[in-house]
Amino acid sequence: MSQVDREKEALYSRLGSIESDLSSASGAVSNVESKLASVEGAMGTLPSRLATVRGRRYAAMGHLERSIDLLTKKWTESAPLLKQAFLNNVQPFTSQIRALQEEARRLRTEINSGNIAASQSFMSRLSIDASSLRARTVSEASKVDTPLNELVSSINAIDRDLKIAEKTVELFAQATFPFKQEESPVLAIDGKIMTGEKSDGTLYFTNQRFIFEGRKEIVLEKKFFIATKKKIERTVLIEQPIGALQEISKGRVGLLAWAGIYIRFKPERRLEETPFDVKGWEADVITRFFSYIIGGEADKDIATIRGVSVKEAPKIQIVRCSHCGAPYTREIYKGQTSVQCEYCGTLIMI
Repeated sequence: MSQVDREKEALYSRLGSIESDLSSASGAVSNVESKLASVEGAMGTLPSRLATVRGRRYAAMGHLERSIDLLTKKWTESAPLLKQAFLNNVQPFTSQIRALQEEARRLRTEINSGNIAASQSFMSRLSIDASSLRARTVSEASKVDTPLNELVSSINAIDRDLKIAEKTVELFAQATFPFKQEESPVLAIDGKIMTGEKSDGTLYFTNQRFIFEGRKEIVLEKKFFIATKKKIERTVLIEQPIGALQEISKGRVGLLAWAGIYIRFKPERRLEETPFDVKGWEADVITRFFSYIIGGEADKDIATIRGVSVKEAPKIQIVRCSHCGAPYTREIYKGQTSVQCEYCGTLIMI
């Protein structure tokens, strides 16, 4: 390699650093601008998304109203200041960045032409200007970006729960089982039961029950071995009062360490622990919502959203058979609406 080629190589390397500084500065401006637009867009859609799921009978996660109201108030107060700071202190850097980028392109032409001495002098001044501009741009952008990040974090948390609610009402709309009195949907997630025939289906959690509804595709018509007509057949494979579930834990499911959950029922139900194949994040959602239901928070939220009083269960509940008068001595689970008399077999409504 000749001396000129080595000098060119060194100049190209320094020019790359200059272009990187200018790219970082430009990215800082664009990042804040896009984040402002994203936050403003989200603030316009979150309330309507919540209203839609509430309109579809979803009354759980009562914190969503409070969270959206708080976030709306915060955005209303901070939006004018953040937008003004962006327009006054961040956006003006755009023209300076473009001017230096144009100079960088001219410098590359000079290097390509072999004007080494002129390029070196040009390079020293441009390097200082680009580094200084990058530092000032990033500093001013961060003053807007930091409070925006707090808003984005809150929006993401609300968006996550809204997506869960939206998917839940969509899956409950496909269910074939009827709701009981005062029963309300809380969570629905597609999964696969890993016992028996390992059926695909949906795990449904209400404030009263856990239900797994299997889903099977039935071929109704074939032509040349190709299915031309199908239907989906849904069958309830598990139905238990929510209080009959002793524990839901996350764990490995299957030989390939797929993520999933294990549902353990209370011993007196005489049901085996049942594994379900779901995604890892869905397993976390299921355990979170099971605690939310079993702890009574779901019932409180549902009552508040529906505008009714919360029905507190009596600490001691004595249930007697209407036919033979015998007391029912076994545990009555949360969500259980009827039991069978231990003596005469009569169905006792609770």
